[in-house]
Amino acid sequence: MRLKAPVYIPLAGLKDFGRLVCALERAPMPSFALTVGGKQVLAAQLDIMNGRPVIYFTEAEVGGSQYLAYRVSNGVEEVTLADSVGNPTFVYSPILNVEKFPPALAKFGKVEKGAGYTAIKLKDMASLAKVAAYKTIYEEAPLPLFLAKQQRGGKATAATTIIGTIMSVNENDSLSYFYYVPLTSEPAEPFLRYASQRPEQPAFCSSLDEHGYIYLKVIRLAADHPLVKAYD
Repeated sequence: MRLKAPVYIPLAGLKDFGRLVCALERAPMPSFALTVGGKQVLAAQLDIMNGRPVIYFTEAEVGGSQYLAYRVSNGVEEVTLADSVGNPTFVYSPILNVEKFPPALAKFGKVEKGAGYTAIKLKDMASLAKVAAYKTIYEEAPLPLFLAKQQRGGKATAATTIIGTIMSVNENDSLSYFYYVPLTSEPAEPFLRYASQRPEQPAFCSSLDEHGYIYLKVIRLAADHPLVKAYD
């Protein structure tokens, strides 16, 4: 199969990247340090769409750092670059320094018209939380929630904040879905708290300390999601 150029999706900042690769994961994902568009970035591949890798990234001056260190304590997130795994209160994503990608991976792939995830608008946050949290039944990490300002129906004048997650119906399904709900305002907190055993609405939060909840990480994009078309 011919290697296609990736879709590179910028995140809002280093904290969002650290949260993506480290928070709530059984094992942190590796981070790739590379140059994209002449800038040094940290990147991680989360999906593949029609043969194109879907890579999320943020600008970062990695230098000689070997790890990205992440922790959240008492509602305060910390993300830093480290030379070694030295503090047990942090979790660490190993940084893989890429000297040179194959030519196809070193450029931005163009999203073809009509390509992308099939968007499914849900009625409420509880429905979205159930989608993102379902893997926790099998003791796997929950799916990340992506937060973005999104154009509705392709209209440049109609933008709204949406939050959603990506899921295939089954592992053999070539079609991926983006389940989302629109928000009236953009939350400042980095997590969504969900109670599956009592009738309580999901709520955004900064701390992971309260027991009896499933926590979902919120990842802010720097712009809209190029593979998602929201609708009214």
